Amino acid sequence: MLRVALLFRKDAFGFDIVGKADWYIFHALFIDLHWIFLWSLPLLFLMVVTARFMPRWTGIFFKLLIVFHSVLLLLTVIDHETLRFMGAHFDLGFARVYGNSASVRQVFHFLEADKSIRYLPYVLFFGCIPVSLLLYRQLTQAAWVRATEWRLKPVAWILGGSLVGYLYVYQIWTGYHRMARLRPFVQSVYLSLERKNVPSLSADSLTLLENRYQMLWRIGSGDGNWIFPRADYPYYRVPLEAYCAQVVKPMLCDADRDGDGYPKSHDCLDTDATVHPGAIDISGNGVDEDCDGIDAKPWNFVFLLLESHRGVNVGHLKPYGAFDSATPFLDSLAHAGHYWTRMITSGLPTIHALIAVHLSILQHPMRYISSEFTGLNHRSFTAVLGRYGYRTHYFSAPDPAWDNQTPWLRQWYQGVTYHRDQENDGDMLRNMSAWMRDSLSMDRPFFVTGMTKSNHYPFDAAPDMNAEQRGLPINQRIHFTMAYTDSCIRVFVNSLRDQPWFDHTVFIVMADHGFPLGEHGCSNIGCGLYNENVWLPFVVAGAHTKLGSPGPHEGLAAHFDLGPTILDLAGIREENSYMGHSLLLPAKRENQTGFLFRAEQALIERGPYRWHGAWGNVQREQGEELFDVETDRMERHNILSVHRSLRDSLEPLARQLARLHLHVIENNRLWPDSL
Repeated sequence: MLRVALLFRKDAFGFDIVGKADWYIFHALFIDLHWIFLWSLPLLFLMVVTARFMPRWTGIFFKLLIVFHSVLLLLTVIDHETLRFMGAHFDLGFARVYGNSASVRQVFHFLEADKSIRYLPYVLFFGCIPVSLLLYRQLTQAAWVRATEWRLKPVAWILGGSLVGYLYVYQIWTGYHRMARLRPFVQSVYLSLERKNVPSLSADSLTLLENRYQMLWRIGSGDGNWIFPRADYPYYRVPLEAYCAQVVKPMLCDADRDGDGYPKSHDCLDTDATVHPGAIDISGNGVDEDCDGIDAKPWNFVFLLLESHRGVNVGHLKPYGAFDSATPFLDSLAHAGHYWTRMITSGLPTIHALIAVHLSILQHPMRYISSEFTGLNHRSFTAVLGRYGYRTHYFSAPDPAWDNQTPWLRQWYQGVTYHRDQENDGDMLRNMSAWMRDSLSMDRPFFVTGMTKSNHYPFDAAPDMNAEQRGLPINQRIHFTMAYTDSCIRVFVNSLRDQPWFDHTVFIVMADHGFPLGEHGCSNIGCGLYNENVWLPFVVAGAHTKLGSPGPHEGLAAHFDLGPTILDLAGIREENSYMGHSLLLPAKRENQTGFLFRAEQALIERGPYRWHGAWGNVQREQGEELFDVETDRMERHNILSVHRSLRDSLEPLARQLARLHLHVIENNRLWPDSL
């Protein structure tokens, strides 16, 4: 009954949870019977043994079996509804991230917005145990159940049916994606307990993969003044001058390329003759001319991370393929400043994006760094800013405990502010503005972040929405919630214009991820990694001289580029393990490679092309696809068949980069622990 309620009902967004439910139902029934037998086997064995030697205990074990099944029924309902709302199973990793009171509060709001049979999850949750007990009572009246002697016929039917079901489901008509979607709760728990880190790469394999990655980074960044000194930490790099100050390599380090009288071992930028120890440091230009580690009078930064702001709904991106204009104020900032037309997320949902932004790395495709790799050695760019004298603070409209953000934020920022009664964007940004006006001054640079919430699913939380707007389809409602957040940003920025530090502040606005609303027939976040999921607005506004002339930037960009870009604007150049690079460098787009991995899916970008496929042995549900995302932004026309050679170069690259990334994260090889 629970399987029928799952497969023949729409998902939480009003779309079919599977395309052909009748192709799933037999598999679902047999898989459930299979796992019911497996998890019941220990207690059944004890019942058989005690029935012969200790009959009194048989009843006790039978009652334990009833309790066990009852609990599993409740967890099965939770698992099914998690699949309907989030496209993921409820397993131990999921529970570690979202198993808290902040998450539970949001569940009730989500259930109210269910676009299938509203409130049916409550009926299933509270009714599954009474109904199962009623069915059990009816079943016990059957003659073959009440028989006092063993009979061959019912046993033969059960064994024969089990054999046919096993052959049909596991041998004749399998299919990974069907089996993964139908996976019962107990199997999900078993797999999460069995899950182990990938084995460490051999020295030869590691050398091959890290050389490929480091070559791509150098070509894509346009900055050759870095050294990757440690083979056991593939992402770790140091500035060339810092390397030369520690290592004797005359051929590399004794040259004076800019002719300022200082070799690389003493010159913090040996491609610019105005930069060397003792030079006059020009205030606020983002260049550390005197090589003391930071620019004189560095700029302030205000960073707004917007919940679920899809690039396809952003006005200034309409010339590049967006189809809506819900962000007039953000558009005005973009046209007066700088905006990137090919920005994509490095992690989704929000917790993955938050990790990606602050650590400047990709998400782990299968696991939660936030809860499963809490001992990961790292150095956030915000912590680097703090070490150079910046005041750092984080404001959040959503509860940071929702997905285990809090312990990470405490490492990254000197202060974190969240108020339960300020969970809409207007209230949070007003509080953030008041704090900034009261607490900040020209005497100390600052980096302040604000995380919004009002544009979260189900896109009906904007206080200014009327009943008619709230009743619109979800793909239309998002226009109004994005517009509300945009109006709150306008009020926020305007409230700060009279501050003495305003003209010396760079405002940065970026989304955490997009959200699919049926554009490709699905609505679970991350589905297909199409543009409605991954394409983001990214706007930088401010008169910083290093930014150059205002206008669009059409190079590839991702979340993990934010940290290096901000440090570049601050004139800070030091060792790091960031996968990204400064977006201010004059790298050519045709030399850049973008990539993202989530679940079994891989996305690789090169020039105007984007390849979708798999990074491992499990195939992507939609298969392989290739699009020209500049002429086909919504990815409707698969051109894989006419670009096979490009596919043949990108597919192995996806496997190599993903394998290296898993090695780095799972073996704690991001940041050397001795530093």
